[in-house]
Amino acid sequence: MESILQSQENDSQLAELYWNMSTAFFYKSDYPNVIDFANRSISIFRSLGDSLRVADNYTTLGSAHKYLGHVKQSLEYSLRSIELMKEYGTRVDYATSLYALGNYYMEIKEYDTCEKYYLEALEILETTDTPAKLADMYYNMGILASINKGLEESSEFYEKALTLYQEAGDDASFPKVWTAIGYNFFKQEKFAKARTYFLNADKGLSKSSSTYKYCYNLASLSRTEYQLKNYAAALDYAKRVDETATEMGVLRFSIDAQELFKQIYNAQGEYEKAYESLGRYHTLSDSLYSLEKEKTIKELTIKYESELKEQEIEKLSSEKELQEKEILLATTEKNAYMIAVVFAIALALAILAFFTQRQKAMQLRSEKALAERNTQINSLLQEQEVNTLNALLEGQEKERLRIAEELHDRLGSLLSAIKLNFNGWIGKRDLSQDEVEDYSAKTSGLLDEAVTEVRRVSHNLSTGQVSRYGLVGSMEDLAATVNRSDSIKMKVLHFNLGERLPIELETGIYRIVQEMLANVLKHAQANEFTVQLSKTDNSVILTAEDDGKGFDYKEARKRGGIGLHNIDNRVKKFGGQFSVDSSPGKGTIFTFEFPLEA
Repeated sequence: MESILQSQENDSQLAELYWNMSTAFFYKSDYPNVIDFANRSISIFRSLGDSLRVADNYTTLGSAHKYLGHVKQSLEYSLRSIELMKEYGTRVDYATSLYALGNYYMEIKEYDTCEKYYLEALEILETTDTPAKLADMYYNMGILASINKGLEESSEFYEKALTLYQEAGDDASFPKVWTAIGYNFFKQEKFAKARTYFLNADKGLSKSSSTYKYCYNLASLSRTEYQLKNYAAALDYAKRVDETATEMGVLRFSIDAQELFKQIYNAQGEYEKAYESLGRYHTLSDSLYSLEKEKTIKELTIKYESELKEQEIEKLSSEKELQEKEILLATTEKNAYMIAVVFAIALALAILAFFTQRQKAMQLRSEKALAERNTQINSLLQEQEVNTLNALLEGQEKERLRIAEELHDRLGSLLSAIKLNFNGWIGKRDLSQDEVEDYSAKTSGLLDEAVTEVRRVSHNLSTGQVSRYGLVGSMEDLAATVNRSDSIKMKVLHFNLGERLPIELETGIYRIVQEMLANVLKHAQANEFTVQLSKTDNSVILTAEDDGKGFDYKEARKRGGIGLHNIDNRVKKFGGQFSVDSSPGKGTIFTFEFPLEA
């Protein structure tokens, strides 16, 4: 392919070929060849005046030199890339190059410099319509904040990243953010919260797509269950780490698994197994040390060969410059003839430009007419939307009138009958025992009918909203109502709920959220109340969290509070289960899981 393109003198395609070969060698970690082909690509793109593609190659060279340990060269090429991107690329291209340079400084642990480039890139991306790139930016800002500033600021960045990934439809990026948030809670020793996020991440990760993230999240789950003293669960997750690491050949996580085994077996009093795990830990660690030693020797060899190749490339470049000068002298004699040809072509182009301009004017008139027509169509659509909204309001008004008529005609008539019956009873002083019993039976029967009627009307009202607007819409409407009161801030977050749940389950979950909100408003003295709802293939997970004063859950169950009793009954009705993480002064988090029928 290379020889064919060279023979046809197709410079643009040849430069692209060199670029693709450089990229292929990069993924094979063959960095000397990366540098060789990137330099060839740069030479051609520079002669074609394509500065943007030169900048792309500079980015590749910066990464290759970084992995070879050439710190000075890596930084030099990265800065060259930024200069060209700023001058010739889009604002997004420039922000991406700044973001890449920030990643470089994070790897060498110069966090202040990393933050400088991240913030500069963030300032640009926040003004563009690129939610996926902005989400990546917030995610890395979260990592930097967890290292450099604090876990609360880190979690704020992660929440922003989640929102933008959802907006971009990038569900595959949710697990890495959930793992990062779980890690923050783990560092704060909020192990129950950490487990919730690690479990969410576990359902979205697979060992084939990202072995590192999959094993890291499983190891985090094992450590969290260990801290919660759930040793059986901790052991199960550690075994999954060991099996995956062995299958995929990831030695570092095999070592991590043995360390987890040692801690868990020791806590369970199985000291012989703990000792065996410690032995395997040291054996695998020695193997890893030998591999890293071989890798260091290989990198030094590559670095030496790379320097030799660069010297050879510089020599070839000098020879090529000399040849180009000779060619330039040889072509000078042809310039006079070419000037005449160019003049003739210019004249032809001028005539062509005249007719092209005329054609464009006609096209502009057509586009203007089309725009006016589209404006008329949009106006009609807006009018239709207004009519639809008026119809909805009219329907709501009719529903209110219907309910009022039901209360007046049915419940009102029953209450009037009860009143008349009661007055008749009071007016007759000398009644026999049979007459008293007859009046009592009639009054009791009428009261039963009234109670039944009240329940029927109440049921129609209570189930109507969820049935009509859905669970998410009803919860968001509830949050909007609460937020207008300024007494507490309520947030509703939802993931993977594109399809409706069974109406009975939606109504039950909505009632649980109402009960939780009532408890928070009455007792918690909280500033924020956050509800998260997510759906997997087999279950629905509901998390309700407040930052209030917390409570002693075991003591509350002993007292037999009505609110907790109602929640417990609703969860059991749908075959679900729930857990509570709360203590005085530390807020409260309820986690519910409801199974879905296959």
